Amino acid sequence: MLWLKAWLETRWKVASMVFMGVLLFGLTLEALAAVRAHHPQQFLLVLLRVSVFLCFITGITLAGSGIQTASPRPGADRANDGSTLFTLSLPVRRARLFAVRTVTGVLEMVVLLASFGFVIWLLVPTLVTSAQGALGYFAVIVSSSLAVYAISACLSTFCDEGWRFRGSGLVVVVLFMLATAGKLPRSVSLFPDIGATSPLVAQQIPWVTIATACVLSILFFASALLIIQRRDY
Repeated sequence: MLWLKAWLETRWKVASMVFMGVLLFGLTLEALAAVRAHHPQQFLLVLLRVSVFLCFITGITLAGSGIQTASPRPGADRANDGSTLFTLSLPVRRARLFAVRTVTGVLEMVVLLASFGFVIWLLVPTLVTSAQGALGYFAVIVSSSLAVYAISACLSTFCDEGWRFRGSGLVVVVLFMLATAGKLPRSVSLFPDIGATSPLVAQQIPWVTIATACVLSILFFASALLIIQRRDY
C-alpha cells in the first residue's frame, strides 16, 4: 500500500517532468536546427546544458516529502493535511515510510534521467559513440541529481511545498555561483562538466565528484530521517 500511495502521489510530477523534457528538447531542436546540421559538437553542448537543468529540476520536483504527504489528485493542495493525517494513522514506522517514498522518488528520477540521456543519443548519435563516456556522464548526472534530491527532501521535513522549491532552488543557484566563480574545487562541484572535460568528450569518469555527491546525499538523507523521527507532527 505504501508503494502504491507513493506512486499515486508522484505520478503527476513524473508526467510534468516528461512534458517539460519534451518541451525543452523540442524547442532546442527547433531553434538550433542549423547548428545541429553544421556544428553538431556545439549542438551537443547545448543539449548537455539543457539536460543538466532538467536533471536538477527533476530531483527537486520528485523529492519525497517525508511524512507530510500530498493528495494523489493534481492541484488538490488543500487536501495535504488530510493526506498527512491519514499517513500518520497507518501502522508503519516513520523510517519505513520515508524509505519507501525516497526509493520511489529516486527510481522515478533515474528512469527520467535515463530517458533524457536516450533522447540526447537519438539527436546526436554520431557524437555519443563511447559507452564509457556515456556511462560516466550518466553516473555524474545521477549522483549530482541525487544530492539535489536529498537536499530538497531534507528541506521538506520542515518547509511546506512552496518553500521547499524556493529553498532547493536557492541552494542550487548558490552552489552554481560558487562553482562558476571558482570558489569550489572542480573535483567536488555538483555541476557536471559540459565542455572539453565532460566525460562524453574527455572519456574520463570524475570519481571524486561522484563520491562527493554520494556523501552529501547520505548526509542529507540521514538528517531528514533524524528530523522526521524526532519531530512532533
